[in-house]
Amino acid sequence: MEGIRREGADGMQPSDEELVLALRDGDTDSLGVLVSRWQEPLYRFTVRILSRPDDARDVCQETFLRVLRQCGRFREGARFSTWMYQIALNLCRDQMRRHRRWRWTPLVEASPGEDAPAGHEEIVRDTPADEAARQERRELVARALADLPPDQREVLVMKEFEGMKFREIAEILGCPESTVKSRMYYGLTGLRNALERRGVRSL
Repeated sequence: MEGIRREGADGMQPSDEELVLALRDGDTDSLGVLVSRWQEPLYRFTVRILSRPDDARDVCQETFLRVLRQCGRFREGARFSTWMYQIALNLCRDQMRRHRRWRWTPLVEASPGEDAPAGHEEIVRDTPADEAARQERRELVARALADLPPDQREVLVMKEFEGMKFREIAEILGCPESTVKSRMYYGLTGLRNALERRGVRSL
């Protein structure tokens, strides 16, 4: 899936789709390969949607369990990543509905460079002061994301942090690209306004 980072995949290995079809046919070892490829990007995605590390880990675990239980529903010709993100997003929404008094939690487990949009890599090693400033910025961004309506936050996370294309996001959400672009516009505007209120002048 173009625009989404794969962990540990190369051209000589089976594709995600081949692995899930093998899983469907009873090869349970295929699940371990899928987990090794997707557990980190999936966690990054869910923790940015939920901003609660414990809930994000629970959603990741349940997502892979559902991949195992529901692999028979996977359609040949579909993208595994799209299907997986649809499962994870529905589980995130369930978590948010259960936590009616949802509160932002500091992303203390964020890894270096995690707050940068997809495609931007850290080259220079940070000093302790730089890392402290980066952690503060991560928390400000997380708070600002938490202020957004869920539908806008979902699109922002997928586009800006996971690097997905508009058509890929539309496929995951099951809505027209025009709707995705509209949510993106309002989400970016809301994010900038929320950051400016916290003293951050640029994303």
